Amino acid sequence: MLFHVIWEFTDQSEDAEERSLGVFAEWTPPAGAEFQGFYAFADSSGGVAIIEVDSAATLARTTAPFVPWMTFTATPIVPIEEAAAIGADAAAFRDSVD
Repeated sequence: MLFHVIWEFTDQSEDAEERSLGVFAEWTPPAGAEFQGFYAFADSSGGVAIIEVDSAATLARTTAPFVPWMTFTATPIVPIEEAAAIGADAAAFRDSVD
């Protein structure tokens, strides 16, 4: 399952930045999590990632080490071709209802 994950820093003090960067330098994604895109916002307020995970628990394991310094918003996403087909199926269903 693909997720669009946004993180925002909750503590931007120098101590928090130093500690979170130190943790990040030693961190690796858990088994079952594959980053397809990983970006920081240019204003240093947070960032965004596209992450494919095998379960919601894996997503939780991916973000958990960083919760002292960040809040996360994770939204499931689907490829646009699939989303368009789902939308077309939904429109066809609505049209079939009197």
